[in-house]
Amino acid sequence: MAPICAAKAKRTGFKALKTLAIGLTAVGVGYGSYAAASLGSAEGIAFEVLRNGSPIGSHTISFEQQDDQLIVDIEIGLEVKLAFFTLFDYQHRNREVWENGRLVSIDTQTDNNGELHQVRGRAMGDGFLVTGKGEQILLPGDVIPTSYWNPATRGAETLLNTQNGELIDVKVTPKYTQTVEMPWGESRGQLHRISGDLEVDLWYDPAGCLLKMSFKAPGDGSTIDYRADQHTAERPEPLAASEQTVRCEG
Repeated sequence: MAPICAAKAKRTGFKALKTLAIGLTAVGVGYGSYAAASLGSAEGIAFEVLRNGSPIGSHTISFEQQDDQLIVDIEIGLEVKLAFFTLFDYQHRNREVWENGRLVSIDTQTDNNGELHQVRGRAMGDGFLVTGKGEQILLPGDVIPTSYWNPATRGAETLLNTQNGELIDVKVTPKYTQTVEMPWGESRGQLHRISGDLEVDLWYDPAGCLLKMSFKAPGDGSTIDYRADQHTAERPEPLAASEQTVRCEG
């Protein structure tokens, strides 16, 4: 999951990250090769999360290939404190299972400053049945979660909110390419700006690897930045039909 941005802090009204889990995921290029790619275990991405330049937590994404299935585990832990008081606490866990380029299941648990959420989804025929907030809704079978690791996010028009199970409308606009500081040095990343029901900036390298994220927290307007401090995931070529994989730049 990934912060969508919208959590209330009881003492200050600080709002931040509704779930970077609006996952990390969406519809775009050559995404079917992901499930076929041999990613191996112990591969993943770890981000340090900063609020106005100060660390407030972490966001990690790990990948594991099990036969034809790609298992993606996402963990987000954020905390804002003032002296000895916790002003904001956000914890999110998300497991996605992909097979042949399709999301076959998702299970998420979120503690958004004491407000608990749970989402469960399963592929059903040509659709994807999601249970969240005590309701069930049948979504298109090619639905993409808001977990952002998937380069297909760059072509999405809708995304599955991994915190509450709702389908949200988005517009993804490619912007300029710039240098992004990574653990191995510098990499070239193209900014993709998501607007609509969700507003977040994502940077991907030419291989489709997620390098960086940034957004404004609603409420206080603070800047939330994701800075990679570990990035070992191997990604397949975005348009490759084979099982060849390439390591992210660096």
